[in-house]
Amino acid sequence: MQQRTATFFFLITFMCKPYFAVSQQDESLVIEEEGKIIEAANRYKPRPKFLVFETEFINNFTVTSNSDVIGNAEANVSQNLIREGKIKFPVVLKERTNIIGGFGYRHEQFKFNNLTDPSYPLFSRFDDKSLKRVTFSSYLKHDFNEEKFLFMYFNSSLNSDRPRFRYFLPQLKISLATLKGKRIGLHKEIGYGISFGYDFGQPAIFPLFMLNNDFALHWGYELLLPKSAKLRYSPNASNHFISTLELQGASYYLRDSVLENFDELEFRRSSIRLTVSYEREIHDWLWIGLTAGYRVPINIFLSEQGERRRDAIITVKAQSSPYVNFAIFLVPPSKLYNKAKGSG
Repeated sequence: MQQRTATFFFLITFMCKPYFAVSQQDESLVIEEEGKIIEAANRYKPRPKFLVFETEFINNFTVTSNSDVIGNAEANVSQNLIREGKIKFPVVLKERTNIIGGFGYRHEQFKFNNLTDPSYPLFSRFDDKSLKRVTFSSYLKHDFNEEKFLFMYFNSSLNSDRPRFRYFLPQLKISLATLKGKRIGLHKEIGYGISFGYDFGQPAIFPLFMLNNDFALHWGYELLLPKSAKLRYSPNASNHFISTLELQGASYYLRDSVLENFDELEFRRSSIRLTVSYEREIHDWLWIGLTAGYRVPINIFLSEQGERRRDAIITVKAQSSPYVNFAIFLVPPSKLYNKAKGSG
């Protein structure tokens, strides 16, 4: 039972880390105070999150719409508010094979002002109305042996302004990723794989390269290229600073007509985000996070279903803009977490 609990805590994160071990040959792990051995072996890494609530604010940036069908217009986004909740849970826990499931909900709203054309369809359609995303995800980890492993990720979501089961197929968006990896020592992993998803705003298949390395007691990095790159500094077990460069994208099915003669459209977008986050322990299992970021939009357009940017009906250029994100989340209690790792 202890072994299964340990496995759950390690697999609940996006990329799994090697099991806890202490090597007498690794001088960086030799700590005189016995109570710090666990933290040293773990290199002060953040504990996995299993329940997260986030709120994000992006204010005052200009968007310009271009279309051969309805003409051009410009507006200021006075508010872009995002609320999101996520939970993860074990599905299958075995000695070598484990599956973690997850649910999520995201709600996003826009408010416009200073419109050059108040009746412009795109802005009137999105003003003070929401985009919604309901997701189910699963994470599979299989160990071939002590060194080699397979990691697979599956995400299905209903993305729409009005998610309804009746419109299941048009709303359904699928993302997949698979990686074959190898552990190199206690604190390093390398892997190669392939991914399919909407990171570029429209469906695309691309290769993945993973390199995770906790190279010092307080420092580590996680690369999942071309999707993300993270650098972490943890002064102790209760405080973590994380810098991230990330590619994000999504596609939404719009039920209500935005334009005449077009009953069903897709709203697609992608951006590059540079962030600096601070995560702090409040009460062992309860943590908060504060993120300051800068978003660079790279691909925003509306098209008919199945069409790509070259066939877009409307293309949108948005200014790069700063944003802030506040999160509150739950992690395993430290005593239970360290006990679970020690059982491995």
